[in-house]
Amino acid sequence: MKEILEAILEQIAEADITPIKNFLFENPGEPLVATGSGGAESAADLLALLYGARGGVGTAVSPMTLNSFSDSALGTSKILLISKGGHNKDIIFATRRGLKANPEKTAGIFLYEGERNESRKILLKAKSKNSFCIPLSQSGDGFVAIGTTFAYFALFARIFQPKANVLKYKNIPRNPYTICLNDGTPLKIEDLKKVNSYLILHGSWGRPVADSLEGKLVESSLATASVFDFRNYCHGRFIFTSNHLEDSAIVMLISPREKKIAQNIRKFLPKTAKLILIETEHDSPEASLDQLIRSTVFFEDICKENGVNHKSPANPGKIDKRRPMSIPFTEELKKYGPLTL
Repeated sequence: MKEILEAILEQIAEADITPIKNFLFENPGEPLVATGSGGAESAADLLALLYGARGGVGTAVSPMTLNSFSDSALGTSKILLISKGGHNKDIIFATRRGLKANPEKTAGIFLYEGERNESRKILLKAKSKNSFCIPLSQSGDGFVAIGTTFAYFALFARIFQPKANVLKYKNIPRNPYTICLNDGTPLKIEDLKKVNSYLILHGSWGRPVADSLEGKLVESSLATASVFDFRNYCHGRFIFTSNHLEDSAIVMLISPREKKIAQNIRKFLPKTAKLILIETEHDSPEASLDQLIRSTVFFEDICKENGVNHKSPANPGKIDKRRPMSIPFTEELKKYGPLTL
């Protein structure tokens, strides 16, 4: 992971971010709709979060959900497509939908500009000035996206936090996370082997990181995972923990904004509840990058402990990995169109 992280951060640190920044910061009162599939979904969520933190209205949706928006809604918004290679059917559909509803304000951010990037080709054919590409020489991705998520999080940190030094994150912290029982008893990574379910709690900057970690855990078949903000966990979700102390654990993504609420939640949890604490000292866009790196170290450690190869997870059900991505869906979306009342 370290070599891939270093290479990606170096490329992102040198990238020209001005065109993307101009697109995002021009007319900040316009809503932003960000969309991406799979590993790009958490990047879209981060972008929407940062756009909102800067004073705009941003939302992140899947390409399929994008279709539920009316042409008039998309026509008054910036539409930003996030895709590593721009060749999956979902992002191609979203590209065409965006260009139809709002050709002047539909943009794409890609990490590959080769012949297979259909989304970029569609944008260029439409004479769009908003096709942005920052080619990565390597990403370190397998079945589960790792490097591309680093790239997008670092890119958006640079855009929304001008003084952010993404290169300092080449040095992975010596203790990126803490595993313990709620009474403070230290645990080791092997103590999580019986965990089948993770409840991932987040606050502000941790929201897109929580989404990313959930995807990694599920797509690698390590465990089921659920995402809640700290307050929503208090509205009943704690009962799952009470019933599954042996085979579940709670991941807490903590920035300075969440220290107090995390402490208060721990006061009502049983002493034997298993916790993974992932903390950042930052209260800024780079907090998301920091927590992403720390949570990815945890993910890779737990994969190693359980003998899981996240680049090519076991597939005992013999599901053809190519088939789900190729399931037709555009005909139905075109037939029914946006949601209308």
